Amino acid sequence: MNEQKTRRASAWRSRIVGSALAAGLLVGGGAAAVAFTSTSAIADNQSRASYQSSSSYRELEAKVQRLDDIEDIHQLKARYFRFVDEKKTDRLASLFTPDAKIVTDGTAFKSPQDFAQVIHDVIGAAPTAHSGYMPEVTITGPRTATGIWSMQDIMNIPAGTKGIEGHHGYGQYRETYEKAHGKWLISSVNLTRFWMEPLPAWTPPTTAAAK
Repeated sequence: MNEQKTRRASAWRSRIVGSALAAGLLVGGGAAAVAFTSTSAIADNQSRASYQSSSSYRELEAKVQRLDDIEDIHQLKARYFRFVDEKKTDRLASLFTPDAKIVTDGTAFKSPQDFAQVIHDVIGAAPTAHSGYMPEVTITGPRTATGIWSMQDIMNIPAGTKGIEGHHGYGQYRETYEKAHGKWLISSVNLTRFWMEPLPAWTPPTTAAAK
């Protein structure tokens, strides 16, 4: 009788051990599956975050480049006005592409050099003040842009000058720009004055610096 009980107890122990091993395998396999799933999810999230980060960086880089290009064009136009008023016509021509199309109040010029020479001949001795404002600059490509500027110009003709009248003009520049070798240049200009007020001839007083 004791021997029979002993055999039964041994059989139960075998069943319990077998069940425990099976449960351990199931639990271990489940934990491994969970661990694998968690690792995959983390890697996927990290990859997605990396892509979003690089995408955001590219967008920010493009925005900074666009703003930098617009500011360079603002500086380009400022030099244009300054060179006209300072009578630096040789430097004025350098602000344009070689084949730039220049039209002012319906008059077309053959080249930037031709335009600069006419400026020199017409207002070389006239005190002038040019200004541009409210620019609408649009970057249309990596190396192209357009611009619209409101403008005013004052030209005072010295007394005794014949054939030319002074004026205070109001109008608009419509332009295109090209970027060559990292530098923005004016590729076309169309200046239209909407209103011109005549100004009497005037000779500026001689200053100590001019004597």
